[in-house]
Amino acid sequence: MTKIRFDITNVGTVPRTVRIIIFGILGREITTLVNEQLQPGTYEVNWDASNYPSGVYYYKLIAGDYSDTKKMILLK
Repeated sequence: MTKIRFDITNVGTVPRTVRIIIFGILGREITTLVNEQLQPGTYEVNWDASNYPSGVYYYKLIAGDYSDTKKMILLK
């Protein structure tokens, strides 16, 4: 189980549509962890990777015009 913690900053009172997507090393989408409108604040989401092999994975956070990709290493 991996926890991904992220912050949504205050950009007015309108909730932002937030997506967190997990990708494999070759760029293939594996799963979507979050796909909803969120108010500003701090959030945590869990990824149960027990059915996936050890290796390098990426997660992409998309919130409005903002996008960021981070690398994860899964070791079992």
